[in-house]
Amino acid sequence: MERYLKEHSSKWQSKYSEEFKRFVCNDFLTGTLTRREVEDKYNIGHSRISYWLKDLGYDYSQPSIVVLPSMENIENKTLTSKEKDLLLQLKKELEEAQLLAETYRRMITIAEQEFKIKIVKKSNTK
Repeated sequence: MERYLKEHSSKWQSKYSEEFKRFVCNDFLTGTLTRREVEDKYNIGHSRISYWLKDLGYDYSQPSIVVLPSMENIENKTLTSKEKDLLLQLKKELEEAQLLAETYRRMITIAEQEFKIKIVKKSNTK
């Protein structure tokens, strides 16, 4: 990842690359560090992240703190009988959906071989 654009000769005249701006903004938005701590971590100017967030289209007018549950509480929780039944039902539905998807894939492969036509679109075409 390039921090600076190559068109300027020194650090003080350079502009930050778009890739670096997005990386720092994503690190700030998904991390636990404050704006000031992220700016110090990457050695960028103060309030630079605020400008970048606005330029990149992120709405960060009112920051909110999201508290995630700890994994210890989730692992120790025992399931009720209704939850167990629901979990079993969902597992069966997932297995059926996977079998159905595999069936469709095989049908498409056989149809392509028999009729000699392309059904599946290549991923890099427009």
